[in-house]
Amino acid sequence: MSFAKTVKEELVTIPIELEEQLAEFAAFLNLSTEFHIENKQKMLDFKTNNPTVAKRFLQLVRTLYQAETSLLTQQQTKLNKRQTVIVRVLSKVEDIISEHNLLENEIEAQALLTPTDLAKRAFLRACFLASGSVNHPKTAEYHLEIFCRNSDEIILIQKMMNHFELNAKITKRRTGYIAYLKDAEAISLFLQLVGAQNALFQYEDIRIKRDFNNSINRVMNCEIANEKKAIVAANQQLKDIALITRYYPKDQLDSKLKQIMDLREEHSDMSLRELSSLYEDTYHETLSKSGLNHRLKKIKELADKIRESGYDQ
Repeated sequence: MSFAKTVKEELVTIPIELEEQLAEFAAFLNLSTEFHIENKQKMLDFKTNNPTVAKRFLQLVRTLYQAETSLLTQQQTKLNKRQTVIVRVLSKVEDIISEHNLLENEIEAQALLTPTDLAKRAFLRACFLASGSVNHPKTAEYHLEIFCRNSDEIILIQKMMNHFELNAKITKRRTGYIAYLKDAEAISLFLQLVGAQNALFQYEDIRIKRDFNNSINRVMNCEIANEKKAIVAANQQLKDIALITRYYPKDQLDSKLKQIMDLREEHSDMSLRELSSLYEDTYHETLSKSGLNHRLKKIKELADKIRESGYDQ
């Protein structure tokens, strides 16, 4: 089962009061319901790929309007074997259309039905049930979205999401629009707001483990990269030292440079920090990492002069 389906399976079990029922029904009605007339009879068809979501809509329409309904199934395409579940509303259609202003200004009606935070959360819950999806937290990208074909509707959904400071964005899709979240904290808050507590705990547990593992991997990769860099630098220093000792008598070298050259030749695998500590133990003189780096730079400059003179050819 996908994580999005896990969330929806939990959301449809949440008990709700009348205010929430109206808000949920308004979202279902405007996102996934079509009005049509067949044999002079007005009908509303609620369509979904999720049977449990269809059951939620069926419960709402029967509770709120005591409407007569029927259930149908429809195969989407030859390639897509999934079936669409259709809840067909056969009575009280005019009452529903009138109360929700379905054929005129449904956006205004939805705003009137969601005056409180409780109603807004219920509306967003039904929006997600109707046309929402969320990536599994173990994947490489955090993403939650709600799809809508109508531009005014998607703006309303974004406005409600951002009422709770989710910082939702909108983008165009081929057949409509989506309001989406890409921040892990915002997705967690959305799950909490719509009431998916168990899914939220699962999401946070997996996300924390994944982020922790990613942090460990980044640290390890950084350490490996630094170690490789140190090995390359040490090998170059050994080449510089070998070149200098070939052309410069030891008694002509600066004593402090000679000390560093001797230590590096004897301890080719040491880091600068370790070499600095060894220098202090050996010569009983404090030498910082930056001071050691300065002397190594002098050694490199001396080796470069030899190369430029052509003596090493």
